[in-house]
Amino acid sequence: MTKLKYKAFLIFFFYFTNQKVYSNDLNLASYQSLYEISLDKDRKIESPLGQPSIKKANGELLIDWFDNCTSWVSNQRMLINFTNSNGVGTVSDINYSLNEAYNSDNMSFALQVKQNNEIVEQFRGSGERNDTTLIKLFNPKEENLEFSSEIIFPHGHLKKIIQHLGNLSGIVSYKVYEGSIPKNYLNISSFINKESEKEKFNFPSGIENKFWSVRMAYYEGETNTPQLELTAKINRQGIVSSFQYDYPEYSLSMKLKKIELRTIKCD
Repeated sequence: MTKLKYKAFLIFFFYFTNQKVYSNDLNLASYQSLYEISLDKDRKIESPLGQPSIKKANGELLIDWFDNCTSWVSNQRMLINFTNSNGVGTVSDINYSLNEAYNSDNMSFALQVKQNNEIVEQFRGSGERNDTTLIKLFNPKEENLEFSSEIIFPHGHLKKIIQHLGNLSGIVSYKVYEGSIPKNYLNISSFINKESEKEKFNFPSGIENKFWSVRMAYYEGETNTPQLELTAKINRQGIVSSFQYDYPEYSLSMKLKKIELRTIKCD
């Protein structure tokens, strides 16, 4: 079967997290959401000679964000069933958690990836930004990493992208560490459409139906070839209505199926 890029599934979802007006006057929503995942069959891809291709894919993504009044915490699970052109099936089960402070100066993360119910990857670590960006990995073995201060965390990236919505049409690039590639950061180039549009979805009261299309390319470190490209439709509350993930071997569509706003009270 075509090699599945488990880690890249996680990259985007956790940039569009939630926080209160404690930073940059952003008033993003706290919510629980469910997405339906399917293979984009409209994209025509020619597989390398002799290698199977992905013929079917379906599953769900569940995202839970909650405010513990000092940071934002998320637990995510993505379950996908793949079937290749030889009829061989693979079940991918990805669990990721993130805890990032309001000021985005420190974070902790944990990642577990299962394939056919067997653990294939498992990482846990933390990060701190000061004069440099320091990363400490705890699992599978202890290791310290140091990057330049220009490396930011997911909340920092979120704030920059949200601030551009409706104000900028063009490309912006940021270097982000979020833990899915434990020993490296991601160089993310984003093209943001200036015009917004409404989605045909029955959103709960309190959700603004005004979404911007953001196209992102993800590069590991200083490499020149993106690991994936994706398009997301996002509003100023940090809510994403849909994702389109484009890999060299296949594309996945993720459509919002259900969303519930959450009320958080902090002293």
